[in-house]
Amino acid sequence: MHQDAFLIVEDQKSMARLLKAELSKLTQHRIYLCDSLASMNELLSTGVKISVCLSDMNLPDAPNGEAIKALLKHHITTIVVTGTYDDAVRKSMFKLKVADYVLKDGISSIRYAAQTAYRIYENSQRSIWILSTKPTMTAKLLGMLRIHRYHVSLYENSPELLNDLKHSPPDLLLFDSTEQFVNNEVYALVDTIRQQFNQNQLPIMACEPSARISYAIKLMKYGVNDFYNTRFSAEEFYVRVDQNISQARNFRHIEHISQTDALTGLYNRGHFFKAGNLLFNQLKAQKKYFFAIMADIDHFKKVNDTLGHQKGDEAILFVAQTLSVVFSNYLVARFGGEEFCVMGETEDATEIETLCERVRCTVEREALIKTEAQFTLSIGLTYSGDTLEKAINQADAALYSAKENGRNQVTVQF
Repeated sequence: MHQDAFLIVEDQKSMARLLKAELSKLTQHRIYLCDSLASMNELLSTGVKISVCLSDMNLPDAPNGEAIKALLKHHITTIVVTGTYDDAVRKSMFKLKVADYVLKDGISSIRYAAQTAYRIYENSQRSIWILSTKPTMTAKLLGMLRIHRYHVSLYENSPELLNDLKHSPPDLLLFDSTEQFVNNEVYALVDTIRQQFNQNQLPIMACEPSARISYAIKLMKYGVNDFYNTRFSAEEFYVRVDQNISQARNFRHIEHISQTDALTGLYNRGHFFKAGNLLFNQLKAQKKYFFAIMADIDHFKKVNDTLGHQKGDEAILFVAQTLSVVFSNYLVARFGGEEFCVMGETEDATEIETLCERVRCTVEREALIKTEAQFTLSIGLTYSGDTLEKAINQADAALYSAKENGRNQVTVQF
């Protein structure tokens, strides 16, 4: 099976090495170098799978962009890197459907070319949905987005789109044109989406003609992130799309860091109470049953003192992994130090108690094998409490009882 690879077609050895060096900082995939059309054709004849290519326009045996046309004929996403800027040539390249046109006039542009190549490679894992009930330029949008390797889905009505949003939202949502909506439908649609996803979680771009710029600005006040003009250029469109997706992904990354424990990857205490209170109040309103668990590694200080903090971290990580596997359908958090907390909905107390016992037995049986440290786990469980905080206190009291009665056991407090 062929592995994904990158290709650099450049006859200047120093420039080729520089492009490769910048690209190598971003990917472990193989990077091929060719210095002529002939060597490029020879490489492609082997059936190697090239995902993205950075290619000079003018080669010794292809002085008029023949290499670019050959690459596109092979359906290889191509970024043109050239030493001379010519607006007419740039426009002709975009008509050929190149992914970008970069002037190699310094290290910044070389770095940009390499970063763009890698970003386009990653775009195959990014999804964009287009809502187009009355297509105005849908074919153009589809073509341009696929040149940059995005996974694109087309929706012809908003109910279908809203239904799919419940399951797995895209990285970006595009409205082909808001002129397709009547009355205030577009505002209602944006409001419905924003009730589920904020602007950082799901960016929206809308297409507007120059005569409706004020309308586009109004849409942005109501929750649309950005707009693009009906007479947009390829470069402007790609930049706007990339910026909106990148900003949303960066936000999600920062949000994830703020919600999780660095060592275990479980939710941290702060996010546990934020998400847990929402769930707790929902269950209470629906008159459903819940459970809360507090778990603590027995004699953890002894593990740290005798075997070192590295083994202590391994013990915490092992317990965290065990809890996250056994309670995969519930809210699991590292509460602090060697303490953990779990909560969720239940209709069967016996099932939850069985899961608790499974965790306890797994730690007792496998701790030494997995961490080279022998330790056990005490667990406190409750099904009562008027608030989440009171439920946690109840579970903590049950945990205290488990510790007082010999440790390495599950204690239930109703």
